[in-house]
Amino acid sequence: MIVSVNKENLSEAAKVYMDSWKESHKDICSAEFIEKHDLEYMKNYLNDKLKDLYVIYIYYADEIPVGIVGINPTDEEICLLYVSPENQGKGYGTKLLSHALSLCKNPYITVLDTNTKAIDFYLKRGFVPAEEQAENSNKKKIFERKYVYLYKNM
Repeated sequence: MIVSVNKENLSEAAKVYMDSWKESHKDICSAEFIEKHDLEYMKNYLNDKLKDLYVIYIYYADEIPVGIVGINPTDEEICLLYVSPENQGKGYGTKLLSHALSLCKNPYITVLDTNTKAIDFYLKRGFVPAEEQAENSNKKKIFERKYVYLYKNM
């Protein structure tokens, strides 16, 4: 079941976000930086997004929170797609993405160029690199790439 994140389930959404974010960033961020992203930090981050009118959804599988996804209503960026590490590979991310896509006309995503697992996930589901890509400066070791939704391949 996919429902909107609100005050009552914000902590559950933040826990999924924290666990998945830490797993996906462990090889590219320092341990100190990872440690800063505790449950309270993630709750505040998601709450700030909600205040900015982002729409965030949480997926429950058998009443267990397994994933989240967000939509920036200003430009239809699909963001915050995270599935808890122990629940990845079970189709929850695809269901969350499909739900978000059904609510957007011109969706896009941004992904760290080092996150090859996510890039592969999005490419298999109809996203393609946007033509206008930021150049990777020598100052940055990693950067985000924009991908636009080209076709329905869910």
